[in-house]
Amino acid sequence: MGHHWTKRLLLAAGLLAAGPALAAPPEATPATPTAIPPVCPAAGLRVVRSRGGTVDYLGAVPGIPSLCHIRRGGGEADFYLGVWQSDWPGAGQAYPALWAVLHGPKGTRKDFVTRSVPGLQFTDSFINEGIETVQVGGTAHPALRIAHERDGIEGNTYHSIITQWRDLATGVTLKTVENQIAGQSYGPDTTWEAVRIETLP
Repeated sequence: MGHHWTKRLLLAAGLLAAGPALAAPPEATPATPTAIPPVCPAAGLRVVRSRGGTVDYLGAVPGIPSLCHIRRGGGEADFYLGVWQSDWPGAGQAYPALWAVLHGPKGTRKDFVTRSVPGLQFTDSFINEGIETVQVGGTAHPALRIAHERDGIEGNTYHSIITQWRDLATGVTLKTVENQIAGQSYGPDTTWEAVRIETLP
């Protein structure tokens, strides 16, 4: 989901094992799924954002189609289902929750607990909010709207909802909006929209 969790989660990156949960949880398959964006574009794409520079989608990790290799802010990393960085705390729990929400009908919600360093414990929730249209450079893009609610627990008072719109045709994120409820915002670059989409050279 963009760089939603970077400030807090990178503090603890690598402290918790991100389990290699790559198989789709069979009990999570709904009868009437919403349209599902691909994990990664078939060809390399660059999203030029209104704030925060560019995001380059470099393709699926060879042999692991659930991981998308993404470059942003000068660094590169692999993201489960194009959303959650594979070495962030909570990745092992985030993967099945994200899979169920992305493959579920509108209204599907999955919660899990993320424990990073002391004081940074959260209940994380992903919610499928259905299909909406996002305009990029005058072109309409149907997109799946996914909300990520992060609510601190065990004395942590942080609370936010960060929503992203993922292009149904390519899987790239076209727009992100931060609704900061309590605690420190991730910063002004958290809310942005795509200005244009380019093919990588």
